[in-house]
Amino acid sequence: MGVAKQQKGSRRHVWLQYGVWCFGFLLVLGTICIYHFFGIRLQGQKNIPSVDPESFYVAYPRKYRFVLNQPEVCKHRDPYIVIIVPVAPRDVEARNAIRSTWGNDSLVQDGDVLVLFLLGLPSGSDPETQQLRIHQENLRHRDLLQSDFVDSYRNLTIKTMVMLEWLRDHCPQAYYAAKVDADMLINVGALTQMLLRPTQHHSNYITGLVWYGNIVIRDPSSKFYIPHEVYPYPVYPPYPLGMCYIVSMDLPAKILHVSRKIKPIFIEDAYIGLCLEQLRITPTNPPNKAQFVVKPPLVYDRCYYSDLIAVITDSPAQLISFWIDLHKPGPACKEASHTPLD
Repeated sequence: MGVAKQQKGSRRHVWLQYGVWCFGFLLVLGTICIYHFFGIRLQGQKNIPSVDPESFYVAYPRKYRFVLNQPEVCKHRDPYIVIIVPVAPRDVEARNAIRSTWGNDSLVQDGDVLVLFLLGLPSGSDPETQQLRIHQENLRHRDLLQSDFVDSYRNLTIKTMVMLEWLRDHCPQAYYAAKVDADMLINVGALTQMLLRPTQHHSNYITGLVWYGNIVIRDPSSKFYIPHEVYPYPVYPPYPLGMCYIVSMDLPAKILHVSRKIKPIFIEDAYIGLCLEQLRITPTNPPNKAQFVVKPPLVYDRCYYSDLIAVITDSPAQLISFWIDLHKPGPACKEASHTPLD
């Protein structure tokens, strides 16, 4: 009986030692894991560069002035729509492609639609020679607006706001204005017909391909990166994509006025959305948003393109090629297979 008690006590002692050893092992392992986890977190935080919020804003408002201007053009033309194409100073090929295609539409020739190009100052190699060529180009075409900010991707918001200033100051008598990127193929007739519909509005109206709930990019490696310190919310308010949007002519002055309260970020179309939110104006999709296309089919189809209002092209040469094909004689679609987009 005494032997049994001794054996039982010995086993209990062994299990107690084993338990203490296991507890100690788990404690050490847990300490190592916790140290490793927080060490990585702290190291990661050390590797994140400090954010300068000011670097994500642009220098606006400023007293920018026009180096090249067409201040009387709206008084002489009295257009229904003013289309302004922001374009890089060097991109003469894109301007000439537009001048020879939709920028030379019959509605443009008749004065119902006015097409102008907006530039900043050239940069890079030999800006003086670039500027001389721009002046010569303007003497030939009289369709350039140029302001004295440096033309760059980070200054697109400045470019947009300068565009709105010009519209407010020099063309308030027009009904609508459109901002169109230089790589867009535009059907001027279809655009005009859309705006002439009796359901359209002449005030507080902005349309295009509207993005709702667009997520704010927090990845520092993205060119669209915006840190929390600059914009704290997870999504932007609704805004029309910058490729092509149309505004009623009362909006330039209203957007410019409210912009005094909102520091401009470099993402220009998102910034327009911030201003619209302050104005409590919600952009609306066009009557048929399928007529505004960001990613067209890989294979060109004349029937499909004939119903579009705005579509991105890959190059000035492609824009010209599509335009020529769309305007050749004969129906664009075979009657049996044509299903209109509208």
